[in-house]
Amino acid sequence: MILAIGIFCSGCNNQTSVFSEAIPQDMQPDWTGIRIEEFPVKFGHILKFERDSLKITAIVLDFDEEEDSKWIGVCFFHENRLFGRQIPSGLINTSCLDLLDITYINADLFLNYEIEATHKLDKTKIGIGSQSPVTSFDEIIRDFNWGLERRKIEQTACNRGLFDLNPVRECYFDLQKIKD
Repeated sequence: MILAIGIFCSGCNNQTSVFSEAIPQDMQPDWTGIRIEEFPVKFGHILKFERDSLKITAIVLDFDEEEDSKWIGVCFFHENRLFGRQIPSGLINTSCLDLLDITYINADLFLNYEIEATHKLDKTKIGIGSQSPVTSFDEIIRDFNWGLERRKIEQTACNRGLFDLNPVRECYFDLQKIKD
C-alpha cells in the first residue's frame, strides 16, 4: 500500500514546499448530493473550541453525510499553521503531494464554538491526507494533541523512507496554500 501511495501522488520540497502540482480530484472534498447549507458552519470558517484553559482553532474544509448524521471536516491550527502531511510520489525523482489532516466532527457537537473569521479558499487546492471521525469533545482534544506530538518528530524527507514502515510525513502548512 505504501508503494501504491508513493507511485500515485507527487509534489514537495519538505516542510517549506508549495502545492507544486494539482491535487488529484479524488483527494479533494466532494460534496455531491450534500446540502451544505444545512450545516451549522460554512466552508472557510475559522472556528475556536474552548474547554477550561484549552483553546483549539480549526478551519472548516469538508462536509459529509451518513444516513442521519452530518459530519464537518476541520483542519486544526497550531501557531497559525495547518496540520498537514507530505506524501511521496514516484520512485525516481520522488516529489511530494501536500495534503491536510482532517478531523470529521459530528455536527451534534457544534454547541460551544465561536466563528472567528471566514477565509475564501480554493477547494481544488485542498487535498485530504488523513481522516479521523470524532463524536465527543474528548476525541477532538485527543486528535489535536496527537497531531501536535507527531509534528514534534523530525519529518522524513519526501525522497526518503519510501519503504520504511514508520516514516514521519506529518508537517505544518501556511493557510495561504489553500486560499483563493
